[in-house]
Amino acid sequence: MRLKDRVAVITGGATGLGKAYALRLADEGADICIADIDPGGAEKTTGLVREKGRKALPVKMDVSSEEDTIQGAKAAFDYFQRIDILINNAGLVRYVRRIPIEEIKLEEWNKVIAVNLTGMFLVSRAVIPYMKRSSKGKIINISSGVALHGASLRHDYIASKAGVIGLTRALAVDLGQYNINVNAITPSGVEMSEARGEPRDPASDYMMRDRYIRRHLYPKDLEGVVAFLASDESDMMTGQVINVDGGRVFIG
Repeated sequence: MRLKDRVAVITGGATGLGKAYALRLADEGADICIADIDPGGAEKTTGLVREKGRKALPVKMDVSSEEDTIQGAKAAFDYFQRIDILINNAGLVRYVRRIPIEEIKLEEWNKVIAVNLTGMFLVSRAVIPYMKRSSKGKIINISSGVALHGASLRHDYIASKAGVIGLTRALAVDLGQYNINVNAITPSGVEMSEARGEPRDPASDYMMRDRYIRRHLYPKDLEGVVAFLASDESDMMTGQVINVDGGRVFIG
């Protein structure tokens, strides 16, 4: 119960990794605001958090909307009377087209940047004033391993996730004086079929070939890192990039 009675806002918390983070933090004692563009999914995950005996609030939020992020942060604070943890998890990846840069339409580029990078800026900007009231806070930004090692035909996605690392470090510099920690996680090739209730695609085995730990990376492998960064155990860590990829990329 490292997070007993703390309040976490999790964007993209209705499904996938966001849902996994929400349930793990609830197990650690946190109350959770599920902020997601899908209100039905947010309601379902909220119900699962409440089944664990924790308070939970679903909030409809498009992270690329300034109005949504301001209203969502206010709704969370009004309901819980505090915000201790922000997990910037919402993002576009699954349906981003892998095409040559000459074929990327400006509206496609802008959409990926708006959700994956500008969305983190907007949500952080909306939540930080409430963290300052408590003189403590934890912001955890979900980037991606491709920002470290690159990949073919993913220009918009990689640019957005590299920007997350830059934003993380910029925020860490300015928010340290308020005792707010800002760190990023860079998972790479997470096997999500089980979490989505889908059969595993054997083609996903290629993701293991460049790892020193030769198995799939699952949501459970990330939950503990998120819980650690959300807890007091990481109080002297800020501006860091935590790479969780089985050893594909060494940072340092």
